[in-house]
Amino acid sequence: MIIKNLNITVEVKSGTNLYNLLIENNVVVPSLCKGSGQCGKCKVRVTSADGKSINKPSKKDTIILAPISIDAGFRLACQYEVKSDIVVDISEFQKNTDLDSDIIAVKKKGSVVTAISERPSVFGQGKNESETSKQSSGKVIENNDEDVILEELIKPQVIKVTPRKKQEIGESIDDKSSSTGDSVVEIKKVEDIYDPVEGIILIQYPQGIKYFTYSPSIDNISGEGFNKNAEKITSLLKDNTLIDFIYNGTSAKNIERVLLIDDKTSNDGDILLNLINYKQMDLNGIVCEYIAPYRHPKDLLSFFRLIINFKDGTLNIPLDNLADCYFCSSGKLIHLNANYVVDDIKISEFLNVGKNPIIDVSTDLSEIITKDKLISPDSMLLNVFIKVVSNLKAMGIVDNKLILKSRNELMDKIPLELLVKLSYRNEQKLFNIYRSKEVNIYISQRELDSLNYLRVFINTLCSFVEKNCGKIDSLTFHTLAPFETLVNEFLNMGIIPAMLAKKCKHQFGDPAVHCIKLFGYKNIPDFVNKNFGEEFGIIELYKNEDYNSISSTFEKEFF
Repeated sequence: MIIKNLNITVEVKSGTNLYNLLIENNVVVPSLCKGSGQCGKCKVRVTSADGKSINKPSKKDTIILAPISIDAGFRLACQYEVKSDIVVDISEFQKNTDLDSDIIAVKKKGSVVTAISERPSVFGQGKNESETSKQSSGKVIENNDEDVILEELIKPQVIKVTPRKKQEIGESIDDKSSSTGDSVVEIKKVEDIYDPVEGIILIQYPQGIKYFTYSPSIDNISGEGFNKNAEKITSLLKDNTLIDFIYNGTSAKNIERVLLIDDKTSNDGDILLNLINYKQMDLNGIVCEYIAPYRHPKDLLSFFRLIINFKDGTLNIPLDNLADCYFCSSGKLIHLNANYVVDDIKISEFLNVGKNPIIDVSTDLSEIITKDKLISPDSMLLNVFIKVVSNLKAMGIVDNKLILKSRNELMDKIPLELLVKLSYRNEQKLFNIYRSKEVNIYISQRELDSLNYLRVFINTLCSFVEKNCGKIDSLTFHTLAPFETLVNEFLNMGIIPAMLAKKCKHQFGDPAVHCIKLFGYKNIPDFVNKNFGEEFGIIELYKNEDYNSISSTFEKEFF
C-alpha cells in the first residue's frame, strides 16, 4: 500500500482492513462510528498500483457514498480489504482537518459571499452579507484572485458565524438586507428554511421493529438496531406507549422527529404518489409521521426505492415487482403499470435465494460453485441462471430463440458429460445444472421462455419510454438479494438494449435504510412535492396501442 500524500509504502497481508492499517501506520483517520461503516468520514480514494481492479463497492459504500464518488474510486476505508497493490489518497482527511466546522463561506473582493456547501445546515443559512458579518468572530479576509479554487477556500481566509437562531414569526428578512451596494445571495423565506433535527425511523417487520437513528450533525445514520418480538407499531400508537418504546427499546436519546413505517396496507390518511398513506401527528411535542402501503405491501418497497432514484431520466425496473415500473421526467413521476403484460415472466424462483445457492458456474458448465462447498445446493442465483443460458447458447445447446435442443439433436455435437445432463420430464426439456439423489436443480424450457419474455418486456419498455416519455439517462434494476454481474449478463443476453449499456446499474438490499434521506426535508409531503411536484402520471401498458405495437416487433425478433 502506498499512501500517496505521505510518500509512505507499507507491505500488507492480503485481506487486511484498510481502516485498521492506516491507524496502525499513525495516519489519523476521522471517524464518528469507530469504523463501523455508519458515518462516512473515513472516505478515501483508492487506485490500483499494479493494473488490477480495485475492490467493488461494499453494500455500505453504496448506501453512504454518492454514485459519482464510487465511480471516481472512493471507498470507505473501514469497509475495504486490501487484496492487491493499491495507492491510497488521504486528501479527504486533510481537507476535513484543515476545515473549521464553523466555516460556511468565503468572500472574494468585490463579490458576494459564496457558500462552501449547499447542504442544509444550522449555520447562518438564509442570512445576507451584512448580517453574517455582524455575527463573525473574525475578520473577513478579501482575496484579489478571481480564480480561487476550493483547496484555497478551506484555508483560514474565512467567515465564521454562530449557529442560526430561529427567527421570530412575522420578522421580515427583507428589512435586514444590506444597503452597502454589494449584491446579496438569494434570500429564502423563513418557512422555506428547514434545519434537520435528531430523528428516528421505526420500521415494522414480521419479526419485530427495526430502527435507524439520525444525527443532523453528520447528516447520516448514527445508530441502528432490531427489537425482536416488540409490540406492533399500531399497538404502540393505540396504547400511547410509543415514546416509552423509543427511549427504552432503542439507543435514541434526544429525539425530535419520528418516522413510523408500517407493513400493512392502509386507507386512512393522505395518498402520496398512489403508493403510500400518510398521517402526521404530535406526540408530546415530538413530530410523528406515519406511512403505510396504499394498495399492496410492495408499494412501500417502490416508495423506498424512489427515495434515491427520483432524478429526471431515471427508469426504475424492480425485478421482484415488474408490474410496477417508474420513470421520472421533468419533475413528474410516471407509473408504468405492466399488469398482464408481465404475466409470462416467471423468474421468482431465482430471486428467492436459498441458504446454499449456486453462486457461479464454469464456462464449460462442468463445475459449479456453491456458497457452502460442504453441502448440496438448494437454489441458483438469477445472474448464474442467465450465465448458464448464455453459455448454453454459445455451445449450440440453446438456439437464438432460446429453444432447448433435445439429446438426439445434439448427439456427437457436444461432450458426453453435457449430453447426459439433458433430459425430458413432465413434457418439458430440461438441462440439469446439479443432480443428486436429494436435489435436482435444472433449467427447463418454461424458464427459457420466461427469460425470453423478460427480454421482450425490457426492450419494449425502454423503446416505449424513450419514444413517449423522455430520454433515459439511467436504467436501474432493483432486487433485494445481491446478484453480482447481473447487468453484464443482461447485456450479454440482449435483455438490455445495447444503446443503454453505459447507463445501467443494479441496486440491491433492503431499501428501507434510504428513508434516512427524508430527514433532509421538513416532512414527507415536502419531499414528494419538491421532487415530483403535484403531477403524477400512470400509463396502463396493456391498453396502450403504441406499447403493444413495439412489443409485437420484439416478439417476432426473439420468438
